[in-house]
Amino acid sequence: MSLNEPLFVECSQALARQTLASGGKTDEQRIAYAFRRALARQPQPDETRALMALLNKEKQRIADGWVNPTEVATGTNSVPKDLPAGATPAQLAAYTVVSRVLLNLDETITKE
Repeated sequence: MSLNEPLFVECSQALARQTLASGGKTDEQRIAYAFRRALARQPQPDETRALMALLNKEKQRIADGWVNPTEVATGTNSVPKDLPAGATPAQLAAYTVVSRVLLNLDETITKE
């Protein structure tokens, strides 16, 4: 399982940062961007709904204090450096969780 391996965590953090920097202005645009980057295709409506639900759930968990956004976003307790313009550590953390899911889909991982 690759979900918690350091390389996949770092890749998820990088995809989240790129998504916030270049993925558009809305969560829907950003989800589609991250999905295309990971899977090289557009998400189906049900896939978008599932990822939006996950994103909103993570935003709420962060807002409620259940998740430390700096730890998720950076792997440490230090504030993320060079955040994309207008992005917050909480957004970076929530998109990191979504990115981890995308990078760990069977469709994303090539198995031999």
